[in-house]
Amino acid sequence: MVKIVVEGLEDIIRKFDNARPAISDALLAGAIHVKGKIAIYPPQTHPTRQSVYGSSFQSDRQRRWFFAVGIHQTPYARTSNLANRWTISSSMDGLTQIVGNNTSYGPYVQGAGMQSLYHRAQGWLTEEQVAEQEKDTVVQIVTQAIENAFR
Repeated sequence: MVKIVVEGLEDIIRKFDNARPAISDALLAGAIHVKGKIAIYPPQTHPTRQSVYGSSFQSDRQRRWFFAVGIHQTPYARTSNLANRWTISSSMDGLTQIVGNNTSYGPYVQGAGMQSLYHRAQGWLTEEQVAEQEKDTVVQIVTQAIENAFR
């Protein structure tokens, strides 16, 4: 058996342990930044059904059902429920941050792969689009914290 000894390893481990709170705080700051960006509503627009889906209702029966059920409201009211329900959860002592939304309809408004054509046409960004747009800023926040922690 060969034993390899790294001199100064205890010092390195101590530095990482001391840096952990600063890194966790930086990751939380990055998550707060993303949460603030994803909760911004796009300017309210009113695209027509035909401009979004390529046609209006498929039949007169479908049109009558849509208006009879009352699932529409024109213009659609913005309640800010979606923006207010974005949350952040932490795990692994703050080294993992998750930005999420627990509204039942959230995936249809901002969910990657589930976003409705109507919401896309209105300019809503998916959570993946926001994460990609803000990635450089979050990396900068975390990098700065790591650099400061090891000075």
